[in-house]
Amino acid sequence: MSNFVLSQIVAAIAFAVGVAAFQMKSRRVLLVWIATSSVANACHFFILNLTAPGILFLFMGSRSYVAAFTVNKKIMCLFLVAIVATFCLSYERPVEFIGLVGTLLATCGTFQKGHQTVRIMFMLGNASWVLHNILVGTPVAALMEAAFLTSNLVGFWRFRSILETPDTPHSHQPDKAEPGV
Repeated sequence: MSNFVLSQIVAAIAFAVGVAAFQMKSRRVLLVWIATSSVANACHFFILNLTAPGILFLFMGSRSYVAAFTVNKKIMCLFLVAIVATFCLSYERPVEFIGLVGTLLATCGTFQKGHQTVRIMFMLGNASWVLHNILVGTPVAALMEAAFLTSNLVGFWRFRSILETPDTPHSHQPDKAEPGV
């Protein structure tokens, strides 16, 4: 089996986990599933010998896991600095800046309290990664990020509708699993 085929299989696993993640209502559960998907996606990039995006996805995985349990802005800043520093050390070509922007947007989003803000920032990050993956020629990863974007839009719409419907038993109920709520 070629490295390309193996990388696409690993990306498909990340794909499935990520699509499922955006259908989770709880901010914490969403972020833990995103962390799992990100680690699998990092492996996909490493198999393709694309170090910079692989490292960015490892940071996204660890960041998502940590943010599932805290929204501390100091920790967010540490992740932002570490992401930029590591990116500078592993930078190989200009297209990688698109992935960096996506990672920074999603990092800011993960440390927000409200699941709607988390979702909006992830949508912006997903759009950046769709473009990156198209440009570096990894079709499963491009489709994966496009599916994440779509799944996130569906989840955003679904959960926003639930919160805005006054006669449902779940309307205006805070997510008890979220930090600071």
